[in-house]
Amino acid sequence: MAFIMRVLKSTEWWWAGVAILVALLVGNAEAQAFEVDDLSSRVEGELLTADARIDYDLSETAIEALENGVPLVIRQNLVLERPRWWWRNVQIASRERAYRLQYHAMSRRYVLTWLASGESRSYRSLDALLATLGRIEGWPLVRSARLDSDRDYRLGLKTALDLDALPRLLRTVAYVNSDWQLASQTHHTEVTR
Repeated sequence: MAFIMRVLKSTEWWWAGVAILVALLVGNAEAQAFEVDDLSSRVEGELLTADARIDYDLSETAIEALENGVPLVIRQNLVLERPRWWWRNVQIASRERAYRLQYHAMSRRYVLTWLASGESRSYRSLDALLATLGRIEGWPLVRSARLDSDRDYRLGLKTALDLDALPRLLRTVAYVNSDWQLASQTHHTEVTR
């Protein structure tokens, strides 16, 4: 009888673990708040460039933190690769952009800063800032001469909230809270030349 009770108790723990895992997966599935709507490529002069539209939908928790003075950093990663059927794809080029979002309470304006150049723009509303951030036009990737005309290439774009850029105390909460797990799936498209 004692053996059966031990087996039942271990089975209960197993089912509890499965329930927790399902809850975490559902929470992470709902956290897909960024979505790459459109991605295309074009040759501009001698460069292969990318255009994209991204829909940014910040969680209420992230908006509250932003409006209370916590800067948010969003990273965009663009990858050009050559597909292979027998092994992993060959990465031809990879580019990253990082932007800092801030709210200035005194002026009641949102500020978007491109971290590579320090260039900043301010906006009256968060929606206007996110619309600008979600519009990518002419992002230079690689010289078109580097691409072999006989091969196929594809672009991949992913964007995410950089949790490592958050203040240390908030970072520990953000790693386990699904309200902070803001990222898109990698959106792929074939390169047109």
